[in-house]
Amino acid sequence: MIALLLLVPLLAALAAVLLGRNERLHGRIAVIGAIISLLLLPFVSRGNFNIGWFSIGNYALGIGILVMPLNMLLLGITLLIAPFILAYSLGFMDIRSEQRRFYAEMLMFEIAMLLFAMSGSFITLLIAWEFLSLSSYLLIGFWHWKEKARKAARKAFTVVLIGDLSMLAAIAILWNAYGTLSFAAIMSSIGAAAPILLYPAALLLIVAILTKSAQFPFQNWLPDAMEGPAPVSAFLHSTTMVKAGVFSAMIFLPLFLYTKTTSILLVLGAVSAVLATMNAMKETHIKKIIAHSTIQELGLMLVAIGSGAILAAAYFFIVQSFYKALLFFSAGSAMDASGSEDIRHAPGMRSNTALYASTLLAVISLAGFIPFSGFFFNSAADAYFSSNMIIYSALTLISVMTSFYIFRWFLLISKRPEDKRLEVGYVSLPKSMVYSGVGMAVLTVASSLSFFSLRWLLPQSALYYLGNLGMLLHQGSTALPGISKAVLETILATAGALASYTAYRKGIRAGHLVSKVFNSEETFSSIYLGMASMACTVSEGAVLLEIYINAFFDSFGRFAMASGAQLRKAAVGSINIYAVIMAVCILAFLAFGYAYMAGLI
Repeated sequence: MIALLLLVPLLAALAAVLLGRNERLHGRIAVIGAIISLLLLPFVSRGNFNIGWFSIGNYALGIGILVMPLNMLLLGITLLIAPFILAYSLGFMDIRSEQRRFYAEMLMFEIAMLLFAMSGSFITLLIAWEFLSLSSYLLIGFWHWKEKARKAARKAFTVVLIGDLSMLAAIAILWNAYGTLSFAAIMSSIGAAAPILLYPAALLLIVAILTKSAQFPFQNWLPDAMEGPAPVSAFLHSTTMVKAGVFSAMIFLPLFLYTKTTSILLVLGAVSAVLATMNAMKETHIKKIIAHSTIQELGLMLVAIGSGAILAAAYFFIVQSFYKALLFFSAGSAMDASGSEDIRHAPGMRSNTALYASTLLAVISLAGFIPFSGFFFNSAADAYFSSNMIIYSALTLISVMTSFYIFRWFLLISKRPEDKRLEVGYVSLPKSMVYSGVGMAVLTVASSLSFFSLRWLLPQSALYYLGNLGMLLHQGSTALPGISKAVLETILATAGALASYTAYRKGIRAGHLVSKVFNSEETFSSIYLGMASMACTVSEGAVLLEIYINAFFDSFGRFAMASGAQLRKAAVGSINIYAVIMAVCILAFLAFGYAYMAGLI
């Protein structure tokens, strides 16, 4: 059944490419394939499986498959969201010549994520990891006739390649330390290897996680990836690619706990969340605002994982997928209706009641209003960090700022436009786009209730091999927050929303200095360019040095060859020449002796 789960979308992708010339048929085949895969999920067997592949000496390499509750969580999210995204694409992808390639690449993206979710060994994970990178490159640069799309795809692939190489190096270290690449075998005997090997492996894995989840200092590729179609952005941000890094952090948590490197996840996740929040407050691109919010949310997940608040991280991992996909649905609808990517030029969403209502549910979920998902995560995180005033204050400020920027986004695209043609654009949106958003809104509300049923994740999950290290985890409370906590969270969310209304509906704009401070995206791009320029300068210097060194040795070699040639000319076997040389040497010796005796030297 596991093989069939991967085979169905693969067959659907092949069918979408090979069958028929009716372009509308491609999308329907893709949707049907995604639905069939979802229906197969309850029949997937649980356990740890290994399929033999090939051997190298005494080492046997195999495809390891791990299906436990934590894996089922990611599988379920991916399979549940994929049909809605593909159904949304039926209306969004209106150029028929592009549909065959689009649906084939989207299904390959889904297959790569399903394989990643079931990875039980580093071999399987590396294969899925690389397919995620490749498929995301193709989808981000899908509109290859746009220069920005091509640059964004190359940037994403280049940054993620750093993590790919780090992952490969970590695999080599762990294989050398344990003689196996199985997650269960490695994590269950984590203390058996020399710490001197585990520390670099842990650091390399953290680099891979940071690049994949677009965390500091590798965060800039994700906003640029918004050059891809809106369904790609929804898939990329809700279940695939960026979630792979956070999921890996959960899987490798025993290694990070043993090497005491969880603090790195916590600190870099916090820095990423702060920078992303500031960038979202000044951004005007309708999809980049949501992209920055994704970086922020992934950073908060790493903060929770790094601090041991595993249940809070798992809950946010679930609920963020649904409302984030819904926000990208709404952003794509706004772009399609207005023909603009700027939130200041895309008003009129209020004219489409279904789209407006579903978008509002996603906004208040992200903002943290009770009883929606953002509220429960903020409550769980605040309860855990209440004893650390620095982190608690930072999380509180981020909550207010999040409510501020997401309501700014919502208010600008939902206000009544002066140009009535924009209202017509919203009303005439394809039904597949609107209904997909409504369905995702239902899942957004339903997923909030998962807060009360999270403890089933831990007993027999992919974390089952934690052993005694599991005692270090803070599972957190899934009890309903008290009245005072609920009031506080509601006040914070309301304060951010009111501040946004006051600032952006009344015409107040941030000053030039504030905008510059918030614009860390340009700052880090400049830093990256500077580092690249420095690397090029160093490389050029190394090339010149190599040329000079080669020239020196070439000159020395030419001198030796010339000297040898002259000696060969002298060694001709003529007694007369040898006698002359001997006479010259004797005369020189006598002259030296005479000069020495006479005191001349």
